[in-house]
Parts: sequence; C-alpha cells; structure tokens
Amino acid sequence: MASLRDHATTIISELTRLQTLSSPFSDESNPFPSMIEVGDGRAIVVSQKIDDAILEIANTWHAHAKDVSLASKTSLAEWRQLVRAKFGPALATIDLNDPVDENGKSILAEVRSATIELIEQQGSREHAFGCTLFGDSSIKPFEIGPVRIEPRLDWLARKSSEGAVSKTARRRIERAWEGKTLTNRKPSADSLVEQYLLDTVGTCPFVCSVQTDGLAPEASREKALTAARLALAAIALLWPIPSRALDGMNLVFDRRLYVKKSVVFVGGKAVQMRSSISHLPHGPTLKDGEWETLRTDNKDYFDIAGEILNYVLDPTRGSSRPIMLNTLTQALLWFHEGCRETTTLMAIVKFSATLDALARGGASSGIKRLIAARLGLQENTPIRPGGQTMKAVVEKIYNYGRSRTIHGTNDKLGHDWSDTRSLAEQFAHACLLACFDWAAKNPESNDPKQLSS
Repeated sequence: MASLRDHATTIISELTRLQTLSSPFSDESNPFPSMIEVGDGRAIVVSQKIDDAILEIANTWHAHAKDVSLASKTSLAEWRQLVRAKFGPALATIDLNDPVDENGKSILAEVRSATIELIEQQGSREHAFGCTLFGDSSIKPFEIGPVRIEPRLDWLARKSSEGAVSKTARRRIERAWEGKTLTNRKPSADSLVEQYLLDTVGTCPFVCSVQTDGLAPEASREKALTAARLALAAIALLWPIPSRALDGMNLVFDRRLYVKKSVVFVGGKAVQMRSSISHLPHGPTLKDGEWETLRTDNKDYFDIAGEILNYVLDPTRGSSRPIMLNTLTQALLWFHEGCRETTTLMAIVKFSATLDALARGGASSGIKRLIAARLGLQENTPIRPGGQTMKAVVEKIYNYGRSRTIHGTNDKLGHDWSDTRSLAEQFAHACLLACFDWAAKNPESNDPKQLSS
C-alpha cells in the first residue's frame, strides 16, 4: 500500500513530466486536464494521476487524523476539496529541480498545515428549519442544548433585531403568514432572502434553530439537521407513545404534509378509493403553561438531552463523559429512525438497535440485563396479564424481528408484526428514559456498561 510520501513523490514526478510537454492538451494519457488555482488568479495544469494521488492523501489524513476533532469538523467531500485547493499554492512554491523527496516532504507539511488552519478559522453558523412541533403556537421560545425552538414570529423578530432580516422583508413575511397576498418585488438579494425564508418556514408555526461553531459548511448543515431531529425525538420521548407524538413533530426540510391516494380494483372494477394525509399536521396540543411545567419537572432530562445534542455537533469539545454520550446519542438516533420508519419489521430492527446500543451489544442476553437493571423486570416477569414473559418478548424482538430479518432468514416475513413493533417501541422508550435518568444522577460515569449493572 502506497504511503503518503509515495503519493507526494508521484505528484512531484508527474508535475515535472507535465512541464516537458509542449501543451497541456498534448498529453495523450490525459486529453482533458484539470487545473488547480495557485492564487493571484493563476492556476497550474494537473493530470488525473496527480488528482488521484491528492485524493489518496486527503483520504488518509481524514481517516487517520491524530487530532480526532479534525474528521468531525468537515464532511469527507469538503475535506477533499480543501486539501486539493491547498495543493495549488504549495506546488507553485517548489523548485522542481530540488530533490523529489525534499519537495514531497515540504508540500505534505505545507498542505496539511494550511488545510487545518483553514478549518480552524471556520466561524459560527445558525441553521434554521421550519418545524411543526405542537398544536399550540403560544409556546415561549426554549432551548435544548444548542437547539432553540421558537414561534415563527418570535424567530423573525429576533433575526430582524440582529440585522439578518430587513424591515421590508420582515413586514412582507408577516403579511404572508397572515394569509395575505404579496405584491411582486423587484428581484434583489433581499427579495431572494425573503423568498428563502418563506420557503424554509413554510406553513410551520415554529422555527428550530441550531448554532454550530468551527464546522465546515456541509458538516455544519448535516450536524445541525441531526441535532434538530434528535431534539424532536427527545421531546417526543416524554409522551406515552413517542412515535405517535413524533409523527406530528416534523422539520419542513424532511417532511411536508401531503395527501396519499390509492385505489383498489376487484373484478376489473374500482371498488375502493382512499385518501389519507402523510403524517399528522402537528404534535400534541397542550394546555396553557403545560409545556413550561413539563420542562421544569424534567429539568435533569433536558440537561442530558442538551449534552447529547452538543455531543452531536462536536464530540471532542468539553465533555467529561464522551463514551457515555456516544452510547446515548447512538441509541437516540436509532430510536428516532424507528419512530419514523413506515415498514413494521424495519421499525423493529431499529428499536432493537436502540436497546442493543444501550446494552453495549451482548445480543438478547445483554438487552435482558439492561431491562432488568433499569426497569426492574426479570426474565420470567409477565409483560402483559397472562401474556408472554420479558424473556420471550425480548427474544422475539431481537432474534426473530431483528437478527433473522437482517440475515435474511426470517421465515415469518409475511406475518403481522405490528404487536411486536409496539412492544419493541415500549421497551426502547422505557429503557431510553431510564438510562437518561441514570446518566443524570451519575454525572461522573463515563462507562455505559454501568447502565446494565
């Protein structure tokens, strides 16, 4: 396997070869050369061989970064682009008459240093997503870690006060939200911002904002989306059936309300035409003050949720228990996906993965230990009056619903798994809440195995 020095040598040698050509387009091995800017409006011609070597160097640096925060601050595509861009100025400064090894060592050090410096200069970004949340838009703005949720008028007023939204755009957006028809604006940068804000929020009564710091643009957006989704999942966990609550808590970025239509033919005739909405238009409707009370009564819970969301944005910053947060984050991710899943067996797989993450593996035995430790249910405890025991239910969820489905050996694929899905969600829900509670009461613990002891 070629080393970084080998790839650098390839780049120097290939660049030297290109200099001997009468024209960049006379290279038969690379009839369509590309270019890398070197600064001051200049660029150098490179071959596919150089581009391939740069790509391998970028991949190696990203995968084996000594600074573990490096790989989490950019997407792989962004990292590759940044590394390639920094090769231009570095290659422009070397003397091709110098020894190849020295040049290779020099450009590797310079490119890596310049790329890391550029990443470290990334500032803060605030991502905004329209959000349905509750059926009551009178909720006061609140925060869960780095995620802020506020009624759209409060959000618009805040962004206007910060100078991010002009007075004209604010006035017109407010009119649009009142249901009034807007007159056409002369195309401008401000009119484009106005339209994007209207499209981003849509008909949603809330806006979910996520603040990131020190992340490259694409990594920032993806992490902000994940944090926003997990914030909604954390809120839904406080309801008896989280998947039902979460069905109405949506980011307009992910899910817009639409009508689903189907028709059934029997004997060549249309006998049944049905329509339904894709998901609930909003989450639970609350009484006045109910949400504020819920947040106050569950302060420790929201503190843990906030830690998780901060961990999502930057796993390397400021936490004294990264291993515990890593486990809780993955479990919440799986739970969110299970709640969103429309295929019953796939939902069971994902809820089972929630339990498996909390149990740190160990298959069904590990999950049974987790349930016994956190919920106080023993293997022979009946789950329902006269029904199956905890052991039997867990083994059905994990061994049949999860493992056999994943391995392609589930011979009951066509059966109705809805009851098992419900039980899988109940166990995952209860264990997540119990593990959050344990983590809140044991802030010094960084060992997820303690969740099962």
